[in-house]
Amino acid sequence: MPAPCPGPCNNSWRKAEAQLAAVGADHDVPVTWGQPVHCDRCTARARAQLAELPELVVAVGLEASYGTAAKTSGTIGRIHIPAWPGQASRLLIDHIVGGMLELEDDLRELRGFRHRPGRGTEGGNVTGAARFLTAHLSWALVEHPLAHEVHDRLSGNPAAQIQGWHRAAERFTRRDARLEHHRIPCPRCELLTLVRADGDDYIECRNINCQTLLTPGEYLEHTKKMAATYKTNAAA
Repeated sequence: MPAPCPGPCNNSWRKAEAQLAAVGADHDVPVTWGQPVHCDRCTARARAQLAELPELVVAVGLEASYGTAAKTSGTIGRIHIPAWPGQASRLLIDHIVGGMLELEDDLRELRGFRHRPGRGTEGGNVTGAARFLTAHLSWALVEHPLAHEVHDRLSGNPAAQIQGWHRAAERFTRRDARLEHHRIPCPRCELLTLVRADGDDYIECRNINCQTLLTPGEYLEHTKKMAATYKTNAAA
């Protein structure tokens, strides 16, 4: 029998299940089943993100020379000044490239392949690792010992690792999609804490004591009710 996909497609379902276990709050959030481990959507996302990593690594490197300078005045939101020019860029590149090579070595050992060949340059390492990981991604997302691990910041799931590298590079180069904040009070706790993360199917209340989940249709109905209430109060 298939298990729930461990990817971000089930974030809302896992949160709802946690609420059910903790306080008995019933829910109707559907689960996305793995095929057989990851769903098609999460597999396609991992493949697309992996294909984009070589270009993103180049963009991270260029950011050191041509990116927006860090804020050095004022006290609110001050950004830490690197110890030397390009330090943040260099550390992130080392993290991503090192992680890709480590995952490649891991897959080679698990599958009994020969050791990774020397590729000469960092660019060669990135493109070579991306090419190898792409060729063996289908196996990795099903047969890797950690393929069933739920995606989170510390997960060793290959898809989660790829997603983490991709997200870090996008944020560094300011390409990431930010949280969409909905400026309507939550229907349950009445706080302005409704957000929708990129790729999520549900709108979530980020109040830790509430964590209500709304479908886009439910949110639309809630918005209409709020608007009708506002008009009634304004006319009174």
